[in-house]
Amino acid sequence: MKTQTLIIGIVIALVIGVGVGYSFGKSANDNGDKTQELQDSITMMNEQSASIRKMADMMKSGGAAMQEMGMKYKDDAAVSYGKDLKTIGEKYMKEDAEASGGSGYMRDMMGH
Repeated sequence: MKTQTLIIGIVIALVIGVGVGYSFGKSANDNGDKTQELQDSITMMNEQSASIRKMADMMKSGGAAMQEMGMKYKDDAAVSYGKDLKTIGEKYMKEDAEASGGSGYMRDMMGH
């Protein structure tokens, strides 16, 4: 009787051990896929941030050039449009800096 109980106990322990091992192994594989998705998301966010900075920089420099041209040719509408363009570019730069510097965790992940 003791031998049967011991054998049943060993079989149950093996079944539980295999089940737990399978669960942990499956979970580890799922995390690998999520890690790749996370890396892809970080790469995409970095590329978008660089594009926003480039666009904002172009708007600022274009706005400054438009203001100069407006002053040179005494065109108040061009000066006003240049100021607006420059202001919008500065706004985008500020928003991008705030977004990429928001939480310490995201900033560390994105490499900023």
